[in-house]
This record gives sequence, C-alpha cells and structure tokens, in this order.
Amino acid sequence: MEAQERATRPIACTLGATDFAARAERWRRLGARAALERVETPQGTRVRFRGEPGVEDDLRELVALERTCCAFADWSVAVADGEVALEISAGAEAVPVVQGMFAGLL
Repeated sequence: MEAQERATRPIACTLGATDFAARAERWRRLGARAALERVETPQGTRVRFRGEPGVEDDLRELVALERTCCAFADWSVAVADGEVALEISAGAEAVPVVQGMFAGLL
C-alpha cells in the first residue's frame, strides 16, 4: 500500500471486544509455539518464527485477517532459511500502535 493511501486510513482496529480477545489468543498461541524474536523497527515490528509445519499457514491466515481489521498497517510474510518472518509497517503515527500490538508476543 502506498504510504499516502495508508496515512488516510484510521489508526484503529475494527474488531469487537470478543473477536479481539479471540484474535489476541491466536497470536499468543502462535507466538508460544514458534516465535523466535521480535524486533521493533523504525516503521513497526518484525517477528521471526520457526519454520515448523503449519506455522507459515497459520501466520498467513492471521495476516489476512489483520489486513481487514487493521488496514492502517502493511503486513507481509516471507520465508527464508527455515524461518518465517512477519513484517508489519505503518505510518509514523501508527508505529507505536503496531509495536504495542506485538509487545507481549515474546
């Protein structure tokens, strides 16, 4: 997504409280199972996961869901060297939100 287009989207999650809690639990379970490292970047957050069976599929499914409720951020998944990497980036105003979303993952 172009930075200018992203900047016009509200910095908000569109999930209700119940759906938000369920989604957070899915992220927590994936993190507990396979997260290796979380690094805050100037644009957001990068998380590395073990490339165990099912991790990439679970991560891609979660990212697809996040793109619909947290459209203010860019979400990407890459596979390399037996690991799966999640990169979330956002405009300057949303960087603290993105970093906060994953602060408890590791």
